[in-house]
Amino acid sequence: MKANPPATTETYAAAYNRLAACAEKLKGAGATANLDGIVDVLREARAAHSICKARLDAIRREVDAEVEAAGEVAKA
Repeated sequence: MKANPPATTETYAAAYNRLAACAEKLKGAGATANLDGIVDVLREARAAHSICKARLDAIRREVDAEVEAAGEVAKA
């Protein structure tokens, strides 16, 4: 069963930027990592990833529908 996409108005670009910022925080932490903050960063990254994935899935469905509709028009 598919999970419902997250209810948000955040755009793909904003979620992607948030995800990239989380990656930078985790990469830049190195030996001075704030271990107490890592879980919060991972949670934020997971939420941003969920938004990006939901948006990509929605766009894929829309593109597939358009391609299918174009194929039906071509056959007519």
